[in-house]
Amino acid sequence: MNVWFRRLLLILTIGGGFVGVARTIQFFSHVDKVIAYVVLLAFVCLYGYGIFLGVKLSEGPAPLRHLRVYFGLQIPFISSPIVAYRFATGFQTTIAITQSGLGWDVRFLGSEGQFAILSQEPWGVGINVIAWP
Repeated sequence: MNVWFRRLLLILTIGGGFVGVARTIQFFSHVDKVIAYVVLLAFVCLYGYGIFLGVKLSEGPAPLRHLRVYFGLQIPFISSPIVAYRFATGFQTTIAITQSGLGWDVRFLGSEGQFAILSQEPWGVGINVIAWP
């Protein structure tokens, strides 16, 4: 694996994972339902998985299969009143078709996790083009 690509993956996994854990932990004091705690804990586990993969990557051979799964979870963007899902660490560039038309969103050095059931989200679907495994 190219040394610069390995370094980029280390930043996205370890750095994005730590940012994601820190941002997600802030929401634990604002929730009042058990399902919200379960969703937040699931995102903390996903970000922790990214940190773990980054550490494994720094120690030796790249865990390619696990990295593909981790970044594969970051590809879809789904938005609807029934279910909404988005997960990203590090860099994010999402191209989506929503009710308002074709749009895009770029975020640098941040992490985001969203999972909602029966919410007020508009209809839309898209992909995070940065997260291709």
